Amino acid sequence: MSDNITLPEGAGTLLATDEILGVHVLRAKLQTGADGTAVDVSQNDPLPVRLVGSLPAGANTVGAVHVKPDTAGGLSVHRNVSLSATGQSVKSSPGQVFGWHLANWGSSVAFVKLYNTAGTPTVGTTEPALTLMVPAGQVVSAEHTNGMAFTNGIGIGATVGAADGDATAPAATTMIVNVLYK
Repeated sequence: MSDNITLPEGAGTLLATDEILGVHVLRAKLQTGADGTAVDVSQNDPLPVRLVGSLPAGANTVGAVHVKPDTAGGLSVHRNVSLSATGQSVKSSPGQVFGWHLANWGSSVAFVKLYNTAGTPTVGTTEPALTLMVPAGQVVSAEHTNGMAFTNGIGIGATVGAADGDATAPAATTMIVNVLYK
């Protein structure tokens, strides 16, 4: 099938189309101009665009933002080479978790629990905001570019059971965790 089709109402009048997989798709040319005039949009006559309102004052960002590597101002790391059911405070004020690297050198599954608390969580009593399963002898890593909000603070602990009320610690030195936060 070829491009363009003849309109039945007007003998010899063509409608601009592009044939794609046997179907005619209407081809349209963008034009600008005052009423009764038309200028084809092209490289030499681009589509005019104007800002209708001003951007609000403050630290607003327009367009793509790319993080530039730097030696200051990056993420902090909470590192623990023997995480247990004794809760740890990662950050005592609101923050965001951007990722983790969790290693379980034990012979059974373990659960790392993150808490939304400004204080030290009581594992088995404080309700976790997030429970992460780490299979035996495995490493689990994740990165969250936009961060996960913890409105009160960030706490952490590890157990051998998934239940919120479980407070059974994994064997000593089996859980190595690194949490990236801001």
